[in-house]
Amino acid sequence: MSGIDVAVIAGYFVLMLAVGYLTGKDNQDTDDYFLAKRSMPWIPIALSVAATMISANGFIGGPGWAYTDGMYPVMANIAVPFAIFVALYITTPVIYQLQVTSVYQYMEKRLGNKTRILAIIQFFVNSLIQVSSMVYIPVLIIHTITGWPIQVLTPIVVVITLIYTLMGGIKAVIWTDTIQMIVVIGGVFLVVVTAIKGLDLGFFETLSQAKATGKLDALDFRTDVTITNTFWATLIGGSFMWIRYFCFDQAQVQRVLTAKSLRQTKNSFVVSAFIMNIVYYFMLFVGVLLFLFFGGREFTDSNTVMITFILEELPVGIIGLIIAGVFAAAMSSIDSLMNSMAAVFTKDIYEYYFAKEGKEASLKVSQIITLVIGAVITVIIYIGFNGTVASIIDVVGNYISYFAGPAAGAFMLAMFTRKANDNGTAIGFVIGLAGGFGIASVWHTSWLWNPAIGAIITIITGYMASCFCKSNRSGEETEQYTALGMRRKMIREGNTHQDGASILPFSFGWQEGIVLAFFLIQYVVLALIQYM
Repeated sequence: MSGIDVAVIAGYFVLMLAVGYLTGKDNQDTDDYFLAKRSMPWIPIALSVAATMISANGFIGGPGWAYTDGMYPVMANIAVPFAIFVALYITTPVIYQLQVTSVYQYMEKRLGNKTRILAIIQFFVNSLIQVSSMVYIPVLIIHTITGWPIQVLTPIVVVITLIYTLMGGIKAVIWTDTIQMIVVIGGVFLVVVTAIKGLDLGFFETLSQAKATGKLDALDFRTDVTITNTFWATLIGGSFMWIRYFCFDQAQVQRVLTAKSLRQTKNSFVVSAFIMNIVYYFMLFVGVLLFLFFGGREFTDSNTVMITFILEELPVGIIGLIIAGVFAAAMSSIDSLMNSMAAVFTKDIYEYYFAKEGKEASLKVSQIITLVIGAVITVIIYIGFNGTVASIIDVVGNYISYFAGPAAGAFMLAMFTRKANDNGTAIGFVIGLAGGFGIASVWHTSWLWNPAIGAIITIITGYMASCFCKSNRSGEETEQYTALGMRRKMIREGNTHQDGASILPFSFGWQEGIVLAFFLIQYVVLALIQYM
């Protein structure tokens, strides 16, 4: 790798640190650190939400996946706009109205401590597994490309991310994610252009050749539950998985809570829905292009496809930009999870169990918690790199889907029913986790079905258990924290509009209409490509 490429990468790191310092120098308290005093512009929020979802695994692994399987993996994200529609229409207005920092504070208000703790545990398990893989895989990839030692690359990714997150908090996360998303989009664009240029074909001629190979097919209507990317698995299982992620996961909800108003929050969600899926589609399309470019050549593993193209076909300087794109895709996911874990630990654990009653944590305490979480992440990754638990991280990653279902089911019980109570929902959560694992073990269901199975079991058993368990909340207290109950209360109080837009749950506006239309149009476009 040339000195110019190294300079490009070094310049990227310096820029991230500068943004962290500049955005954080005026932070005074935890409201600044975790919510930016609800003052962030909506376009950077949209780019940040998208950047967190598009990790380095997708930037390098996505093309490799499509190289072997074609565009079928695109279905894994097909339900993202539908999940965002649910967030816009119902859940985000409820959470935004409560002015909480952690989404799990809502669970405490509506149900109680038992369910809140279970939801927090699943969040930390999911986040630590995700953040480990988001560093582990791209570091191995960059090690392959550059030859730099893994022991050097690991702290570069984690420590630089930790430093700018420590300095700037959520403002640094959002602004650096914005830059990182632009770098990622630029990297994908450069690869697409270079590959098409190398084929010496026009864009539509390239599409025609790709279609002839069958690599553009995406719709699979088989009902076999062991297959991952079928129409039914992605529609049903994917909907539950992404609803949990966009409606009830701290890493996503925290970002949109930094907006100046609910209207701007909704705007950010709309734009992010388009960016996430379109960029993901193009990442996979790169794999189809590379299949044509290399003439279907066999590779040792899927990651090697993109790496080979980068090293053999891209010019000096562009290689540095692409590697910066890999770093950007990784760091944009790591910083978000790091800050959201710090927010949950600060608000739901430190202030709840350790701080004096009614006293909020100081900015310094929040930063120390962030530092400790960064250290824990680094230790987990180093253990993995030493080979002692790398296989464990890989195996446990397969079980993330088991937690997604019960978490989604518990929040749905809380938000959509009046009967659900703390003890009953906690019982449903545990049964949903065990039942989902048991069904998957017996029937060998694809991981994409697990969120739907776990959520349905949790909702049914949690509701039934709540009928027999005594509630620790009065009927009026319960009602005001359900989505319909909050809507009725806001109408009674005349609190229905803000910033020229409705803030009521179950209010259908242009934002909801656009993402719902986008969700349906995806199927139409994929069908036209496959069958025309």
